[in-house]
Amino acid sequence: APPPMESLRDLALLAVTLSALVFGGWAGAYVDAPLVGEIVAGMLLGPSGASLLPTYANDAVNLVGNLALVLLVMEGGLGVDVDSLKRVGPVACLIAVAGTALPIALGTAFMTVAGYDATTGVVAGTALSSTSIGMASRLMKTYGEQNTELGALVCVAAMADDVLSLVILAIISKGLGSGDSDTSASTFALAVATPALVSVGVVVVAAGTFQLVPFLINHGILPKVFTEPSRNLRVLGALFATTLALTYGAGELGSTHLLGAFVGGLIFSNVDGTRTAWTTHEPTASWLYSVFFLSVGFRIPLTDMFEVTGFGLGMGYVFPAVFGKLAVGLLVRDDGYSWNSTMSAKGWVVGWCMVGRGELGFVMAQSARESGLISEKPYVACIWALLVATVASPMVLKKALVRWKNADEHLKQEEGNEATEVQL
Repeated sequence: APPPMESLRDLALLAVTLSALVFGGWAGAYVDAPLVGEIVAGMLLGPSGASLLPTYANDAVNLVGNLALVLLVMEGGLGVDVDSLKRVGPVACLIAVAGTALPIALGTAFMTVAGYDATTGVVAGTALSSTSIGMASRLMKTYGEQNTELGALVCVAAMADDVLSLVILAIISKGLGSGDSDTSASTFALAVATPALVSVGVVVVAAGTFQLVPFLINHGILPKVFTEPSRNLRVLGALFATTLALTYGAGELGSTHLLGAFVGGLIFSNVDGTRTAWTTHEPTASWLYSVFFLSVGFRIPLTDMFEVTGFGLGMGYVFPAVFGKLAVGLLVRDDGYSWNSTMSAKGWVVGWCMVGRGELGFVMAQSARESGLISEKPYVACIWALLVATVASPMVLKKALVRWKNADEHLKQEEGNEATEVQL
């Protein structure tokens, strides 16, 4: 154990780090992207920056960050709205598939032109493929669109996008990460197929228990166990236990543990009182999420971020990061048959919502780097592209929403005038 004076010094340094974390989140909130400020705080004060904390404290921050990540992904599953899925599901899934495939294709093309091999291109492109359900929900809530059809479309598309990204993450970390030059084609194919098949199995489990668990808790024999006044605490206990079991099981079987966390939340999303019970603990969860983004900053090589080659590569990589998502706005139509100016404006809104990234992009880039699938400079390029896209999204989205609402009001006014003329 460290001497008493060193312990006091370490506590003081931890207090400084957490204060900087709060300030970073506050500064990032000015552009509706607190996570960017929190990541920057981690970059400046972490091991590659000022290196304020001793090694054991850095390890503790990373451990808490890993727990927070599981809870963050679980909350994404918990926030799934079944009614929204039924209403906008097909279009949202189409947007999610396009929004996952296009950044990978553009990212691969960019890295290939920049002189890197195809594997690096695919892996780096995959880091651009996710849209955070948490950030999409927050943006819609910030601008009063969370409970509208637009809000449902964006949130369901982001949710489906996250699921696809989690499956891709499993393939990268468990499949491609296990391959080497001496691996036979069949062994390599099995290594890639295993996480995909296990991920499908995890999703099947989710589909099978999505209605069963809520029925047992809401209407079956389990109400005898989940009774007042401690019902909410017991439901949360069951939620955490299920999530941890699925998180561990999914990782051990060959998928990514984050998909298990998402499914754990999804299974309980339709259980009465779960969301209300979780809401009471949101302040604590928000703190943990901030620590996660701090830990992301700890892992970013600050000196390489501003090295000329890495910085230049990152600025160029912003283009596939932005346009790969923005293009999905072309899929947003008026009546299902034709596009018009109003839907073009709405398409810009959906596109810029999807441009905003969150935790999964950083996790995927970090996982690829730790697996040796990408080198330092492509990793730095991914971080720059994700940071810029995350900052730009809410800033441009606000203007796009105003434009869409003005166009929508103008269209309704014209329809009203036409109806009046017909009556006359």
